[in-house]
Amino acid sequence: MAELITGPDGAVVDGVLRLGIDGVVGAAGYEVTTTRTPSGLRYDIRTPTGEQLSWTAPAVAQRTLVLGGARSGKSTEAERLLAGHADTVYVATGGDGSADPEWAERIALHRARRPASWGLVETIDLVPLLESPGPPLLIDCFTLWLARVMDECEVWTDHSRAAEVERRIEHLAEAWTATTRLVVAVSNEVGSGVVPADAGTRLYRDLMGRVNATLARRSETVLWCVAGRTIAI
Repeated sequence: MAELITGPDGAVVDGVLRLGIDGVVGAAGYEVTTTRTPSGLRYDIRTPTGEQLSWTAPAVAQRTLVLGGARSGKSTEAERLLAGHADTVYVATGGDGSADPEWAERIALHRARRPASWGLVETIDLVPLLESPGPPLLIDCFTLWLARVMDECEVWTDHSRAAEVERRIEHLAEAWTATTRLVVAVSNEVGSGVVPADAGTRLYRDLMGRVNATLARRSETVLWCVAGRTIAI
């Protein structure tokens, strides 16, 4: 009887046929066909004795975007996805909270629930991080990143400067696409409620939609969090 043993790097049939996460190392007498599925790469194997085996290598998502509304559970889900990586670097885009006691309290709660081994970088300069090799990144979040980029570009007072923000969004998307790191990022979906009354907030809403749509198209996995439940979209 054929023996199939699985491991973190793939599977082995009868100790000779190796099935990788994304490819096969052949062995004489074995017939192998592969099929791309939503769950990953499926191997169908016919052994020299005529036995039929099947194994699916789980899909590897290098870029995961976690979306949701306020308090939907998106940050918790992002942290869960990287819980097994002790060297994860948490990238905080919202500042240190020193000027706002309520915000500082939120930051403290986030820090308390993260693994002590995780690193921390507080910045909105995300492109160099994405472009450099290194351990996994958890970016939390693109919503605050956009608000602070709009501050830097003085878009709130001069809406004509939105083109500079769009340029930064495109640079971010290029770095996100090309990164060699495992990366999970959080972002708010802000366009499902009432239309904002002022032009600046409407512009922010539209740019936030641009960020989410652009990065979602360039991600292997996009998750939607609502009421603490997570749905793949």
